Amino acid sequence: MAGRSASSRRCTPLYPNAARALRVPPDTDVVLASTSAFIKGIGVAEHTALVAYCHSPTRYLWDWSDRYLQEEVPAPLHGVVRDLMGRLRETDRVFAARVDRWIANSRVVAERIQRYYGRESEVVYPPVDVDSFRVEKDRGDFWLFVGRLSSYKRADVAVRAFNDLGMRLIVVGEGRERAALERVASENVVFTGRADDATVRDLLGSARGLVFPAEDDFGMVCAEALASGAPVVALAAGGAPEIVRPGEDGVLVSAPEARAFAEGVLEAERMTFDPTALRNGARRFDVSRFRERVRVIVDEANASPRRSREMDQDQDQEEE
Repeated sequence: MAGRSASSRRCTPLYPNAARALRVPPDTDVVLASTSAFIKGIGVAEHTALVAYCHSPTRYLWDWSDRYLQEEVPAPLHGVVRDLMGRLRETDRVFAARVDRWIANSRVVAERIQRYYGRESEVVYPPVDVDSFRVEKDRGDFWLFVGRLSSYKRADVAVRAFNDLGMRLIVVGEGRERAALERVASENVVFTGRADDATVRDLLGSARGLVFPAEDDFGMVCAEALASGAPVVALAAGGAPEIVRPGEDGVLVSAPEARAFAEGVLEAERMTFDPTALRNGARRFDVSRFRERVRVIVDEANASPRRSREMDQDQDQEEE
């Protein structure tokens, strides 16, 4: 959706066939597919186990389908695109049925996998290299927003909240909404544009906290902020409630509104957070735990019976 280029959106109908055309060598034991769309349809042999690490079921086909039509598709094409999306949903379900084992990157994604695909999954949080982040003893005088400047990240909520607060906010990221945000931002709100990983780490390590108004599948930057010793003020939706423990790691805000986030920031400012404790709490997302659990799941999938690969067999016959 927002974040997908125009050329990428135009190619959407081709993605299922492109995925099916990818053929894994027949002597492969297990394929681990990182997916939020159609790569789970990759061609695998009958005896090959297919494990899907799911960042979300294809959002523009399912829970964001109406938003996709309104924001990305000209009104005269709504009917045609809606029909196309219906066909793509059926293909998405077929691809999902081929997966032997599902891994979800958060509980909210696990719920979507059950709702749209009718499949159980195990939650394994995305990996955070905790030791690559630094905790500065002296925090700066600013709060931080990190993310694409598009509607679903709700940077406008953060900007308007800090307009009211008068506190310094550094906005890291690029996107179609940047110009509009800069027009309404007060002098205390600074835009850096896109920043490399090292710069983001430095900012997280010295920020007073991170503000996160988006409803993300997980919210990786929230976990990275904690690894940097920075508390988080986040929307109580999506994956953020699985990261931010109110009173321990920061504040959860009930509504994506500027006033609510301003109050959340003030509440966090009144609290005392131990940066070392925040960092230690982030270790529940550490890369070592991710590797350990995914390895176990892959081994279990390899030792278990496979699901039907009828679709792949039909394709092989067509190619012959």
